[in-house]
Amino acid sequence: MSGALVASNFVYIVFAVLVLIALKLGVKIVPQSENWLVERLGKFNRKLEAGLHIIIPFFESVQPHHKVPILERQLPPKPINAITLDNVTISVSLAVLYRIVDASKTMYRIANVDDAIMTIVNGTVRNVIGKTDLDGVQSNRRQLSDEIEHELQVVSEEWGILLTRVEILEVDVDPETKQAMQLQLNAERNRRALVREAEGKKQATELDADAQLYAAQKEAEAKKVRADAEAYAVTVVSQAISAGGQSAVEFEVKKIQAQAVQELGRGENSKIVLIPTDVVSSLNGAMFGALSKLSSKD
Repeated sequence: MSGALVASNFVYIVFAVLVLIALKLGVKIVPQSENWLVERLGKFNRKLEAGLHIIIPFFESVQPHHKVPILERQLPPKPINAITLDNVTISVSLAVLYRIVDASKTMYRIANVDDAIMTIVNGTVRNVIGKTDLDGVQSNRRQLSDEIEHELQVVSEEWGILLTRVEILEVDVDPETKQAMQLQLNAERNRRALVREAEGKKQATELDADAQLYAAQKEAEAKKVRADAEAYAVTVVSQAISAGGQSAVEFEVKKIQAQAVQELGRGENSKIVLIPTDVVSSLNGAMFGALSKLSSKD
């Protein structure tokens, strides 16, 4: 009885151990950042995504290298040598980001996905750069990046990956080309400076001409106003003369002459003052009239 009891207990223990092993092998908890691949008797059966899953122990298994991370990853930016359309050798550094969307294709169709992507990247970059000149590469990086990404996406779908970003980080040329580009840049800067200086002189000349024209127009308008005023004054005087104001006009003329003679006499260098005869006559007439008034009073 004791031997049978021991054997029975041993069977129970073995059964319990087998149950525990089966539970350990059959229950799988997949983390959010991974996809697991299940093989049944050595052949791919299905893909396990995040969550709790049950597999058939001893018949189905998940190998350690079949736990595929699906997080976005970046390839190391290695310089790629290429020749542009105008035969300039350049070195291009790319940032390539991708993530795995179909782990079964990635594991069973390609041995090393990173090396495979880099190989395709090298060929695609050289092909795209070869259709563009150096200036186009320097100025259209975004367009070239989009074209490279499109070319790579066609191939990457076969490997179950999705390219999320392709960016040209740096474009480097040889020292001789750099020196030539610097000389060309300096020449272009000098040309722009000369053009701007010439445009400035031209604008200043135009502004000066406009100012002179404006001043001439204003001076002409002023002369016209003065001429109109003088013409108006002459018209008024002529009308006054016609109306019988001859004596008033003669009086004003004689007054102006007397003031002119007075101003000549005040000059320090004046030695002889010439007096018009009509002024003298006027003065004599005035003196004669004054004497006549005095004698009549006496």
